[in-house]
Amino acid sequence: MPDENLKAAKKWAATQKGEKIEICVPTRKEVANLGRKKITAILTDWMCKSPTEIIPSRTQIAEVRDILLARDDAKKLSGLITMCNYYIAND
Repeated sequence: MPDENLKAAKKWAATQKGEKIEICVPTRKEVANLGRKKITAILTDWMCKSPTEIIPSRTQIAEVRDILLARDDAKKLSGLITMCNYYIAND
């Protein structure tokens, strides 16, 4: 994600009063290593609540899904992986 997009998203989010706007874009390392609850919350917010400047592409989410599938706890992340699959399919 380009730094300019993150800066623009942060600037826009600061103008939104009373709304929770997520501006976190996880790194590959975070996707691979964060706990299930934490990474699920981050990825759900990124896919569903991001400002336009940082909405993930289907390619980015496909990469996220592949990293999730490689985790030891992938079976426990099946709901999140399914969400990624729907996002990639644009459903």
